[in-house]
Amino acid sequence: MAKYITTLVWTFILGEVVGYIGSALTGGTYNAMETSIISMLIGTIGAVLIYVISKDATTSPENGATNKN
Repeated sequence: MAKYITTLVWTFILGEVVGYIGSALTGGTYNAMETSIISMLIGTIGAVLIYVISKDATTSPENGATNKN
């Protein structure tokens, strides 16, 4: 569980940095709340997808892989 919280914290931090730099490069205005929401959504979706993909890859009997956790 701690790794998912760490992932969300880093997603928030890196999302804010990317949002700030992106708005500065495009000449747009920086909106911290909008950037936070978008980065947390993308981070949550990414964490869930990585979990689902890696779980399927390690437990699928068709590909000969075994669960080594």
